[in-house]
Amino acid sequence: MFDVGGGELLLILLVVLMLFGPKKIPEFMQMLGKGIRQFKKAQEDLTEQIRDLSTVEPTVASTTPPVVVAPASVVPRTPPLTATNEASAPSDATADADADSAAPNPEH
Repeated sequence: MFDVGGGELLLILLVVLMLFGPKKIPEFMQMLGKGIRQFKKAQEDLTEQIRDLSTVEPTVASTTPPVVVAPASVVPRTPPLTATNEASAPSDATADADADSAAPNPEH
C-alpha cells in the first residue's frame, strides 16, 4: 500500500522531531499506544460477543413453530361460477326432488 523505504522513513521522523520537539514526541507516542490498546480491547469484546451469540442454542425457537400469516392478496379464493361449473352443479329441481323423496310421507 505505502512504498516507504528506509530513507523516506528517516526523513519523516526527522520532520516530526523538528515540528514537535523532543518533549512532545513521547506524549504523542503514549496517546498512540493508548488508542491502539483501546482499539484492540474493543475488537476483542466484539469478537467475544459474536462468539457468545453464535454458541447460544435456539431452544425457544425449536420448540415453538413459527407463525406464518399470508397477506390477503396471497390467500386463494374460490373461482367464480362459469358455464362448466353451472353444468356440474345440481339444479334446483333435482334438489327439490331429492328433498321430497327423503321426507316421510304422512299419507301412507
